[in-house]
Amino acid sequence: MTDSSNTYTYGKYILATGVVIFAIGQSLLFIIVAPMARSIGLSEMEFGITFSLANVSLIFAAPYWGRKSDAIGRKPVFIIGLFGSGVGTWAMAYTLHLGLTGVVAGISLMAVIFLSRIIYGLTASAIYPSAAAYIADVTNWQNRARGMALIGSANSMGSILGPAIGGGLAFMGVLFPMYAAAAISVIGALAAIIWLREPEQHRERKANKNTPESTLKFTDPRLRPYMIMWATFFVIFISLNFVTAFYIQDRFGVTDMADVMRTAGMMLACMAIVITLIQGILFQFIKLSPQFLLRLCAPSFSAGLFTMAFAPSLPFLGAGFALLGVAFACATPGISGSASLTVEPHEQGAAAGYLSAANTTGAILGPIVGTSLYKLQPNAPMLIGGTLMAIVGIYALTIPAPVRRDRK
Repeated sequence: MTDSSNTYTYGKYILATGVVIFAIGQSLLFIIVAPMARSIGLSEMEFGITFSLANVSLIFAAPYWGRKSDAIGRKPVFIIGLFGSGVGTWAMAYTLHLGLTGVVAGISLMAVIFLSRIIYGLTASAIYPSAAAYIADVTNWQNRARGMALIGSANSMGSILGPAIGGGLAFMGVLFPMYAAAAISVIGALAAIIWLREPEQHRERKANKNTPESTLKFTDPRLRPYMIMWATFFVIFISLNFVTAFYIQDRFGVTDMADVMRTAGMMLACMAIVITLIQGILFQFIKLSPQFLLRLCAPSFSAGLFTMAFAPSLPFLGAGFALLGVAFACATPGISGSASLTVEPHEQGAAAGYLSAANTTGAILGPIVGTSLYKLQPNAPMLIGGTLMAIVGIYALTIPAPVRRDRK
């Protein structure tokens, strides 16, 4: 059975819908939670450290769920992730409510935020490895980049809808959008239980007693260059996200909290719209090799960061985010697509888990790095990030193309 099968075509769109839901919750984290740090009495540094420590759990959880999807199936792991995303998002919203009302403050508040994020990280980290492994199961060599682009565009669509939901439902309370996102995650999990079908390829491998067990390790040289690239991407990107609200306040003079949230949402939307247009439309009609996209993503990222660092006004800041959209549009099919082509079918879940763990490096280091650099100078995260991405662009030229193996 191929990726042209109606069954798996529907399956891919169910997965994409789940990723959209997951991304909605993630985008709300940046447009609601980050700007509220000062409102609940936390400094930028306290806020960053709390999230960095909590995100350590993601490094261990993502590979675990990736291997689990190889063992028990893509569908059950994906469903666990959606349920976990819903519970974790609700816990974070309620924690912020306690902070805003003064029920919990100071160190106690940091501890409760830490626990809420731990709940989220240990479970929601199942979504990406299972989705990426599912796509690898049902796409062949020629369509791997297209399949990965579908997941990437779904993530971007969620990043667009998140700010829209946040703004549209804000009249019901600043935290109501997070409660709504939690409910949508649970509904998505229930829908996956009913309609998502386990890939036949995975079922056949599990039924075949000669299929070897995955022995893929974190240090596997086949994955190393792609993990380096993803780790660098996300350290810089998460650093940027954690200081964007402060940057808008301090550099462009936007002081009202609702305006800050709205502006931050618009910036993320600029990026997400570009990603959606490129991955969801352009890449579905034009076939580009993962290797080509791999080499294009870092220079685009660098250009976007430098544009943001010297932006004289908010429209220029939006243009910088749009360039970041070009970078991420190329990165998901380029980096993840290339990585999936270097490992065997029975290793896809584990590989996706390790790539997610590399992304998590950004979730751990990003908040601390971003807030620390911001204290030196507001545009320091962009200047240093742009320089690093230029170096990564040169490094990408040294990564050999995957050796073609027709597996389907």
